[in-house]
Amino acid sequence: MESIILFADSNRGIYIPQHFAESVEREFVQGIDLSLLDELIEHGIEYEYYWDIWTEVLDNCKLVKDGKTYSLHQDGDLWLIDYDNASEDELQNLLGDF
Repeated sequence: MESIILFADSNRGIYIPQHFAESVEREFVQGIDLSLLDELIEHGIEYEYYWDIWTEVLDNCKLVKDGKTYSLHQDGDLWLIDYDNASEDELQNLLGDF
């Protein structure tokens, strides 16, 4: 697998959190209670805690697959980043000065 993966394009806009919750393979999710994903799906963008839940997911969710650990990064697009294996050039191109 790659070290930086585009999970969701920014054209999904405010629906990125719900899309993530619906499409992530939960067997790889760590660091959060999976019920947070259920809330994003069940209640949608009208839910008063939608953005609070999404912030918690962004800050704490890790995806672990094939020995790699991916963190979430959103800058419009939603990215999965394996900081341990991404090159400095890859991170510079995506994140700028970090």
